[in-house]
Amino acid sequence: MDAPDHTPHAALRAPHAVLPYTALAAGYDAVMQHVDYQVWAEYAHHRLQENHPNPQDVLELGCGTGSLAMVLQPMGAYRYTATDRSADMIDQASRKAAQARVPVAFGVADFTDFQVKEPVDAVVLLYDGLNYLLEKEHVADLLRCAYAALRPGGVFLFDQSTPANSINNEAYFEGRGRTRSFSYVRQSRYDAETRLHTTTFTLTAGRERLQEEHVQRAYKLAEIRALVEASGFTEIAAYDDFSTIPATEEAERIHWIVRRPA
Repeated sequence: MDAPDHTPHAALRAPHAVLPYTALAAGYDAVMQHVDYQVWAEYAHHRLQENHPNPQDVLELGCGTGSLAMVLQPMGAYRYTATDRSADMIDQASRKAAQARVPVAFGVADFTDFQVKEPVDAVVLLYDGLNYLLEKEHVADLLRCAYAALRPGGVFLFDQSTPANSINNEAYFEGRGRTRSFSYVRQSRYDAETRLHTTTFTLTAGRERLQEEHVQRAYKLAEIRALVEASGFTEIAAYDDFSTIPATEEAERIHWIVRRPA
């Protein structure tokens, strides 16, 4: 994309729909600059260290542009592999890690259908990745793949956004801004009946307008617990939003730690 300009709206073309995390990838880090990846990484690191004796091999799913990986990897000197379904996001991640000389191996993979060459000690999927799976059977596919990727005794750390998050924080899911690649408008709507949360990004660069629609399902705690129980994993904990307090259905975000039995 060209750099954004101040072309009058009347001269702009109608938005052209593109796949999620394609056009957005070039300015994703600027759009998400409010996220404190240091806090996310410290929380993940502590949970991994508490629940696995000396984890070494870590696989991150849904890694985006690699911001979490680049902070988390040095904390444990982990042998770290990070994957995402979007090749555009992985391209951004690979360039960032190479420039920063952080030893993370990146690759493109769908986290409902992947295999590893060698099993790992820990699998990580954070920041709403699970919520992009709109059907329970797809969550079951994720759990199946993560289970198969782990060594016996390995742990899977993941989080989920809940209906309470979509309802309580509606005002924070909209906004507008400008990156070096495009200007953007972010709009959000939540359907309490279907529990589908749709975020639409309209990106403008010169006279070009592109639109990405991101759809997530807000799962309840009991729904994910039932899927974990059916997966073969043993639940270690379901924590309330960056704490070690057991989560309830009122939690806005739940961090799960489950183990493949030894």
